Amino acid sequence: MVLSVENIAFSYGANQVLQDVSFQIEENDRVGLVGYNGCGKTTLFGVLTGELYADSGYVSLKEGAILGYLKQNNGLVASHSVKEEIERANNANELLERMKALEQSMGDDPSLLDEYRRVCDRYEAIDGYHLSYQIRKLLIGMGFPEDTWDKHVAVLSGGEKTRLSLAKLLLQSPDILLLDEPTNHLDLNTLDWLEGYLKSYRGAVLIVSHDQHFLDAVCTKTIQLQNGKTKTYPCGFSEYLRRKEQEEIIERKHYEQTVEKAEKYQEFAEKNMARASTRNMAKSRLKMLERLDLTAPEDSKHTDLKFEIIPANEPYKDVLTLEDLSIGVSGRVLCSGLDLLLERGDRLAVIGNNGTGKTTLLKTILGEQRPMHGRVIIGGGVKTGIQEQNVFQIENNSPLMYIWDRYPQMDQLQVRKLLALVGFRNEEVFTESKGLSGGELARLNMARLSLEHPNFLILDEPTNHLDIFTKQILFDALNEYTGTLLLVSHDRWLIEQLGCRILLIEDGKGTLYEDYAAFRSAAQQTRNASEPVQDVPRKKTESLNAKEVRRQKAEYRQRKSFLEKMISELEAKEKELQEQIADPENASNAELLADLCNQLDDTRNELSGYIDEYLEQYSEE
Repeated sequence: MVLSVENIAFSYGANQVLQDVSFQIEENDRVGLVGYNGCGKTTLFGVLTGELYADSGYVSLKEGAILGYLKQNNGLVASHSVKEEIERANNANELLERMKALEQSMGDDPSLLDEYRRVCDRYEAIDGYHLSYQIRKLLIGMGFPEDTWDKHVAVLSGGEKTRLSLAKLLLQSPDILLLDEPTNHLDLNTLDWLEGYLKSYRGAVLIVSHDQHFLDAVCTKTIQLQNGKTKTYPCGFSEYLRRKEQEEIIERKHYEQTVEKAEKYQEFAEKNMARASTRNMAKSRLKMLERLDLTAPEDSKHTDLKFEIIPANEPYKDVLTLEDLSIGVSGRVLCSGLDLLLERGDRLAVIGNNGTGKTTLLKTILGEQRPMHGRVIIGGGVKTGIQEQNVFQIENNSPLMYIWDRYPQMDQLQVRKLLALVGFRNEEVFTESKGLSGGELARLNMARLSLEHPNFLILDEPTNHLDIFTKQILFDALNEYTGTLLLVSHDRWLIEQLGCRILLIEDGKGTLYEDYAAFRSAAQQTRNASEPVQDVPRKKTESLNAKEVRRQKAEYRQRKSFLEKMISELEAKEKELQEQIADPENASNAELLADLCNQLDDTRNELSGYIDEYLEQYSEE
């Protein structure tokens, strides 16, 4: 066990956020921490990291274990380059310098041997001898090719800073990783890479995420945080949802049966208490009534949300046509040659990295921006509804007035019924928009869209700010929507479940795929084609004849065998030298110790070089 949490409680004043939080995380666990927006997930992370102090209970971390916490842009120095910043991640250079200094001074002061052992152990724990390979692997995997390593942190985008912070954290190799929304700002390729990395990570991982696809791919255990309490499920997120739904059905049925039984006991007692012949039986029923547990099941908060969009009318068959369309900003072309036809009832997801032109495309379709070339044709009878990515652009008034101002013909009761369907009840309908969370503002936009009755719905990152359960409500509504849907999204689960066609905007052009599976298949083929063949040396062989290819393959196998032999011999020599240095009989021989330390340093340097070459050329076989 690497982390134990027992009976944690935490309050902000009179507001109790956590009241009975208990769970354990074992080594190599992959755990998803899930719950509604505002349920206390970030607060719990603050308690686990020591940034917040619990009112009661305790957190126990395995002795000597290191806990790593992803905080966006945490500790990044603006004047450092990308490479300089990641090299600071685990103080490897400082440890190496201290090792060298101790090796020079141990001869005069053998008492420094214990410190030297500790420094060596720490350097090995962070895989310091393979540091250059690890840095290269992480930076490239997180979307930083070598030509970006000299860029200063000051000029990085918010997404790039998030990715660099995550790369730094992964390089430190903590025994347990705490990741709060790690998929924010990551493109699809980086998401795939991160999923693979975390699945093979040698420590434990605790993840807060609204990305269901990511949770299903990485996590094998789910911790639910609801009404201040936790419950652990030994399964991934989708299976957790299924089990949770079954539990709620059983709990509700049991509660209804108990209430029915209580009513019968009460009715029997009232009818029979007055008669002497049945009074004892009536008293017995009352005692049985007192023993019944009539506590209602805990409210799961999302089950009573309802959101639907019903088109007012059907448009003509052709809803949207793009003809040789070029889009851009400030005279710079972002994408050109777009040809597209959306027909009535079609569903299309536009995907691509940040800055490729997705939002610009939407603005061009809506007429907010002129095409640089080509045409946008909106079909007859089309009524468009849109939710922009920035839901915070709402007038500073309450949810009640936000709807009422747009639809003054509705009375207050009608407006409040509508708002209740998207989670605004009682006094919440009077809360000023500046006091609403991103998720609450997104739900308010859902209510607005339902009143517009559009037959062409355009959504820009609709799942931003929504917790994973409210996303399910949105999916249900969109899945039942009979109009035409165009959405920009990085949410793989939503795109896949809705069965959308895919328009990928990349490298200044658009490519259309029939569904998400076809897009993923094409992306995998592209990656495979770009990877070098592993059974021949990594150099061009197109013009080589068969004899030359055989010669290179032989050289390749011989070099691989030589590297394996040298690594094995040097690892044995390293172990032998360490044992000699640790031998108490040698502790008083300063000259011998200095010579052994020099040999160890040379052996490690040589070994590191061979390992780097082997990992670079042969590790993927």
